[in-house]
Amino acid sequence: MTVHYCRAWGGDDRAMWQPLTENTAKRRYENMGKWFSAVLGDVSEPDCVLEINPQADYRITVKFFDGHGSTRLSYGFWLMEPDTLFLRHMVRWEYPDDGKFHLMNEASLIEDIFWEKPDGVLRRELRQGNTVHAEDYRDVPIDANWEPYPVFGDFASIAREDRDQPPGQG
Repeated sequence: MTVHYCRAWGGDDRAMWQPLTENTAKRRYENMGKWFSAVLGDVSEPDCVLEINPQADYRITVKFFDGHGSTRLSYGFWLMEPDTLFLRHMVRWEYPDDGKFHLMNEASLIEDIFWEKPDGVLRRELRQGNTVHAEDYRDVPIDANWEPYPVFGDFASIAREDRDQPPGQG
């Protein structure tokens, strides 16, 4: 899998901002340095983008896109132990079916799922226009939420969209 590194991925213009060398990105990753992005796949149509922020609560956020480049799914992973991440936040966006790129605030439906802690309790909110419907669920299996902290450059496991597959499989 091809990986490109940059300071940030510009969702609005679907482009890399301030490209970084692999060595610079690796130093940031290993030294818990500054935030950067890893663009997986073709830069013009990435498979996904990882926003890696070693100093934030969400250490790694993975974003997936539709065929027009609109963000359609995001996973936010928290560091739980030095070598383990937990999928704590998932957002899914649906857009009007008009065959073009949309900003996230143009979504016709937003599904927001949040696990406060790894105890099997989650909160699900559906937003459609000005209407928000929220529900809490208990005893939700969380086995698929755990992710080993990736070795730099080996992002295949964390970049898998299907979280029901075991880590290391995509």
